[in-house]
Amino acid sequence: MKGILDQKLLKKFLKTAGETLSGEWVLIGGTVLPALEQDIRVTLDIDLIALDDAAPAQTIKLMEIAEALGLPVETINQAGSYYFRKLRGSREHLVLLIQGKHATIYRPDVTLFLRLKIPRLTEADLTDCLAFLKVARNLEEPLEKKEIKKLLESELKADPAPGRKERLNALFRAIR
Repeated sequence: MKGILDQKLLKKFLKTAGETLSGEWVLIGGTVLPALEQDIRVTLDIDLIALDDAAPAQTIKLMEIAEALGLPVETINQAGSYYFRKLRGSREHLVLLIQGKHATIYRPDVTLFLRLKIPRLTEADLTDCLAFLKVARNLEEPLEKKEIKKLLESELKADPAPGRKERLNALFRAIR
């Protein structure tokens, strides 16, 4: 079915992006897991953001790639760029995903992934975090537990809504 974002189509998108775009990019959000061959849940967008100040033409190219693969241009989500740029030290937590002709595409390591997800931590975010923790263990990717526990404690002190509080506690238990 045309327009469904699955693991195969995401890989094709990333390969094409690596060959078509220029500069450095990072894949964040729920599409990181399918890029790591983890089909945990359906995701509707691709959060591929430029690490530098990419010209608008590069974002248009992203949308053209999506369209050429039968995806709606709205599949490209740039909102994550705002959150990524707010985090200090993010570049230190990037792992190479795709090396194309003109573009390099990274993914976050487990610590950065959690740092990006915790401030919102919806049900889908918690599912992603728990799945990424398992993947990271299999890859023997280090988790900066002290930093993540501190962030979780800070979020819990802010007196979150009951559902969010349960999710924060569940993630806290998972990283122990």
